[in-house]
Amino acid sequence: MKNSQQVLGLPVLSIEEGKQIGIVKHLVLNPELGKVSSLLVEDAAWYLGLKTIPFESVQGIGEFGLTIENRSFLSAVADSPEVIELLKKDLSLPGIKVLSKKGRLVGTVSDFIINENNGGIMGCQLTLTHSEKPDGIIPRKSILTFGHDFLVVEEGIENVLVADIEEIEDVIEDNIPTDRQEAINSDDLEIKTDAPVADIPAITQESPNVAKNEKQPADALKHFEEQQRKYLIGKKVIMKIVAENGEVVAEEGDTVTNEIIEHAKATDRYIQLTLNIRD
Repeated sequence: MKNSQQVLGLPVLSIEEGKQIGIVKHLVLNPELGKVSSLLVEDAAWYLGLKTIPFESVQGIGEFGLTIENRSFLSAVADSPEVIELLKKDLSLPGIKVLSKKGRLVGTVSDFIINENNGGIMGCQLTLTHSEKPDGIIPRKSILTFGHDFLVVEEGIENVLVADIEEIEDVIEDNIPTDRQEAINSDDLEIKTDAPVADIPAITQESPNVAKNEKQPADALKHFEEQQRKYLIGKKVIMKIVAENGEVVAEEGDTVTNEIIEHAKATDRYIQLTLNIRD
C-alpha cells in the first residue's frame, strides 16, 4: 500500500519505451466507489493540458516510478468525460473535516492510504481536533461516506484507529482482482513483458531520467512554473470556479491574470483552472 504523497510527483514510466513519459500531478477520486479512479499526468506537452491515465492501466507503483505499458494509455482530459465528471465533484481528502455518524467533529484528514493494485482507499490518516500531528489511520470499514465537505465515519472512531499501514495490509488480498494479483507483487515492482529483459533499460536508483526528476533543481522548477504561467495568462475561463468556502476564484469568461492564478493556487483550485481555459 502507498499513501497519496508517495504517488504524487512520481515519474510515469513506459515499459515498452523504457523511458519516462510524465509525472503524476493529481489523484482523481471516485466518492461512490471509494477509490482512485484515474491519475492526472503532466507530460512534455504540458502546455496542451494535463493527461489522464485510468488506474486499472497502472502496472505497478514502485519507489522510483509508476509504470504503464505504453503512452497510448495517456489521453487528454477533454476526451475523458468520466474524469471530467469526477473532477467537477471536486473530492479532495487531505484537509477535509472528519464528522462522526452523530454529527460530532472528530478532526481532519492529513493523508489517505491507497491499495496500489486496484486504487481502493484503504484508510485515511486522522489528525484529531486540537492535535498537531496525525493520531492514527481510520480503517476503510469505518468510513461511511466520502463527501465533498466531510468524511463521515462510525461513532467512536478514536477507539478503532490503527497505528500504521501494516495493520490494514491483510485487507488487500480480498480486494485484488485475480489477474492483477498474479501480475503484480505489492512489495516488489515486477514488470511483465514479452520483450527480452535486455531490451528494457533497468529502472534503478542510478537511472538518469528518474534521478533527474526525483529532485528537480530549484531553477528548473522555477523555469517550468514561469513557462506554465505565461501559457495561462490571457486565456479565457470557460466555467465559474469557486473555492471550498464559496469564494469565487474566476467567473466564466474572465481573462486569466497573475492575480487569478495566485488566487487559484491559494484556494487549491489551480488544477481546475488549468482544465477550464481556452484561447
